[in-house]
Amino acid sequence: MKKIYYYLIGIFLLIISFFLDNSIANFFVGNRVAFFDSIAILINNIPFYIFFAFILIILLLFKQKDKILPLLLTFILYLGTTQLIKIIVARPRPFTKFDFQNLGAEDVNRSFPSGHATASASVIRFFEFNRILLYIWIIVTILVMFSRVYLGMHYLSDVIAGLILGYFISDLSIFLVDKFKKRKGTS
Repeated sequence: MKKIYYYLIGIFLLIISFFLDNSIANFFVGNRVAFFDSIAILINNIPFYIFFAFILIILLLFKQKDKILPLLLTFILYLGTTQLIKIIVARPRPFTKFDFQNLGAEDVNRSFPSGHATASASVIRFFEFNRILLYIWIIVTILVMFSRVYLGMHYLSDVIAGLILGYFISDLSIFLVDKFKKRKGTS
């Protein structure tokens, strides 16, 4: 029941963010900081699959082998769902409307949802075995979300949608794998 409240809060924030999208994008056009530019560009150049490879290594190092199958399912669902929604929505990226530098984005009309935010958020659940790693990854996810908006690659609503979608994908993956294991165990 507690998770439903989290999703409802997320949806509420998503609705509010649609009203703030243009104002926030316009704010970042006029307020650039070289330090943030460097960090955001570094994050921009990290391919999404690196998140999953990194998490896989962490899970192996911490002997969390039972989380590997849900992680792989999360990766597959992340790829399919995110790309499908991007194609259906075909929202232009903020840099096409505002005076942001285009950092080589080929998929100009694929802003919603943010793939980086979705990927980063979809692995949060896999750190629940260690509070320190969990909090560090939450900070990483927030930094990823900030960098995407800061660079004009995404609107605020894109990254919030990515956060909700990513967390939902991991919830769904963990649920499906658990259900499959229980069903296989009783057969």
